[in-house]
Order: sequence, then C-alpha cells, then structure tokens
Amino acid sequence: MVCMAGIQLSENQKQILEDLAQSSSELLMHRAKLILAYGEGKSTMQASLEAGISRGRARFWKRQFLSKGMGIFKSDTEKKELGEESNHLINQPTAKLMDDTIKVRKGDDQVSVQVDIPFPQVQNTIGITLEDSLAVAGKKVWLYHFAVMLSHEQGTLLGEDIEELHDMRVATRRMRSAFDIFGPAFNPKISNHYQKGLRSVGKALGLVRDMDVILEKGNIYKNKLKEEVRPGMDPLLIAWKQTIDMERVKLIKHLQGEAYRKFKQEFNQFLQVPTGGKELSNPEIEGISRIRDIVPILVYSRYAAVRGYESILPTASINQLHTLRIEFKKFRYTLEYFKEILDVSVTKTINEIKQYQDHLGELHDADVACQLVRNFLKNWEEDQIRLPIFERINPEQIVTYLAYLNAERYRLMIAFPELWLIFSRPDFRQNLAKIISLI
Repeated sequence: MVCMAGIQLSENQKQILEDLAQSSSELLMHRAKLILAYGEGKSTMQASLEAGISRGRARFWKRQFLSKGMGIFKSDTEKKELGEESNHLINQPTAKLMDDTIKVRKGDDQVSVQVDIPFPQVQNTIGITLEDSLAVAGKKVWLYHFAVMLSHEQGTLLGEDIEELHDMRVATRRMRSAFDIFGPAFNPKISNHYQKGLRSVGKALGLVRDMDVILEKGNIYKNKLKEEVRPGMDPLLIAWKQTIDMERVKLIKHLQGEAYRKFKQEFNQFLQVPTGGKELSNPEIEGISRIRDIVPILVYSRYAAVRGYESILPTASINQLHTLRIEFKKFRYTLEYFKEILDVSVTKTINEIKQYQDHLGELHDADVACQLVRNFLKNWEEDQIRLPIFERINPEQIVTYLAYLNAERYRLMIAFPELWLIFSRPDFRQNLAKIISLI
C-alpha cells in the first residue's frame, strides 16, 4: 500500500492514476498527478506545483478524493458537472502571454521592443537575499504573491470552492501591504497606480468573501439548533445568499473586464522588466540601500505600531480593536516577506501573531454580523407590516441569533486583554531580537 496523508492507495489505484496522468483529458490528467503527488507524501504546495493547479484546487480535490475515492475521475460526467462555461475557464492556460510592445529602460534612454512576458508561476520561496536593494526585494515579494493571486483566479471564477476566493484575496492583501514596506523605493505615481488596481480587485473579492464567512457561520449556528426551529433562520440566510450571488456577478464582471486585464499586464511588466531610474524615488541611493541594513528598522517599526495601542486598550472601541487587528496583520506580513533571511524561530512568532490577529478577526466578524442582522430585522419589520396578519412570520430565531452574536462579540472583546498580556511579555521582545540577529 502507498500512504497518502491519511489515505491508503492500492497499487492498482496507483497504476490507474499513472495511466490517467499520461493519456486522459487535461482535467483528469491534472487531478491524477495531484493524487499521485499526495500519495508520495508531498505537501500541498509541492503537489499543486506538480499537478499544475492552484493550492486551493489541490485542497479541494484532496477532500473530494477522501470522500469519493476514484469516483472523482469519471470523465463521462465531467462536462455535465462543470458546464460549458466552467470547462472553458478551467482549461485556459494559467501562464498567458502578453503580446504588447513595452519599453525597456537603459539609463535615460527608452527602447521599444516586442516581447512576450509570461505571467509568473507560483514559486516555493520569494527569493529575497541580504544584498538585495529595497526595490529589488519589493519586486520579488510582489511577483511571488502576484503569481499566487493569478493561480486562484480561475477557481474564483468557477466558485466551486470558497477557499479559492479566500486565497486570491489574501494574495492581494499581502501585495497591498507590501507597498507600505517597499513603496518608498519607487516613484509615488507608480506606487499609487498599482495600489489602485489592487484595491479594486481586493474590494470586489472582499465583498463576496466577507459575506461567505458570515453566511457560513450562520449556517453553523442553524445546524446546532433543534431541527424543528431551524426554518426560522431561513429568511435571513436566504437573503444573505442572494446578496452573495449579486456580488459574485459583480466580481466575475470585474475579473473578466478590460480594466482588470490591463492592470494585470501593466503590473506584470512592472515586476518583470528591470527597474529603471525613473521608477525609483531616489535612484542615487538605491545601490546602497540593502535589505540587511533596512529590515531591523522595518520589523521594529511594525512592532512599535502594534504596541502603540497599549495605552488605549482599557477603553478601546470595537473599531479601534479592528484597526489594531490590521496592524497585527501588517506586522505578521512584514516578517513573512523576510522569512528567508531571518532566524528560523520567526515561524513560531508568525504563528503567535496570527492567533492575536484571528481573535480580533472573529470579533470583527461578530460585529459586522450584528449590524447585518439588525438591518435585516429593520427591513423585515417594514415588509411584514405590508402582509396580512396570518401570513406574517415569527422572527424569534433571528432575534435569538442576534442575541447570540452580541454575546459572542462581548466574549471576544473581554478576552482580548488577557491575550495582550501574553503578546507584551518580555519573552516576545527577546524572541524578536533573536529573529533579526542573523542579519
């Protein structure tokens, strides 16, 4: 038997998969390569790279295999399940070529040349070195996460696995946050232009993702109720699902639109064509601005931004705790950008920061859900008044859910000061010093 991350794959199954990987349709070929890679004990990152699919799709098909086994390779039902439009999307190559005329800068001269610049493929590492300049390191970070974003684009369009959209959104967030770190190395007009493009796609993704999370939590709550009272939650959950469907239409329109296509091409050119003097904010100092000299300042600046909230914590509002969450996220992202050149203990610190960030994220989700339920109940009351009395529906379960959300929000808010004490301990500062000690 071949062990596969909790799955036992027979030799017969392995042979079938090897045959599918060589001679089947493109869809099944990718899928077979993925399962074989998992069978060899490879990580999701490695398996997805070998299969030529995104990590989100890799996780999705792994779950499907755990549930359905070899049934996921029934090609005769493939088109029925995916539909013609989905089939077209999923079979598009992930590395499209740009057939545009671009300008390559050589000193102060510009030479127009016809080149094909493929979109980047997902890599195992960012590739930052201690001798990189701030501008070079920045382009490496953006290129890495740009590739991740693009790898989840088709899965986001298909909408079969919500993790695809989540991963695509996270990649855009990391790129936007990276402009705070590396943006000063570039002309502000250039930085602002690409940040605007990332904000647009991030906003389109965020509206769907936020509602997906809230709807998922609403369904989890509903399923914990006694079966006879569960229908009382349906009006709220149906309304949220309709909102998601409308926002998904807008998202798909954005991702298939001309503005997004143009942004991808321009950003790809910016990242892959060597930096020229006019792109840099101060080209005279670029050669001596090494990462090894800058990283300690960048890391401690992010740490200081988080610690700056300590004085207001006793009276902090929900909104202030949300902005603290954003600062935690920026702190964590900064450590992730430079992970390759920091002490190995950085992974432990990153994971710890994520716990604080996630706690505040749960608090924010509960607060947003409270607002949404209150708005729903207000509109509900106005709609119910227009109905005959015998047709009006009891909102008891939705009101009870609002009470639950308020209690959950309170619990998370009250629990955070204890987490802060853990974060502000001397050990954390000592570990942070150790992390940058190798630079």
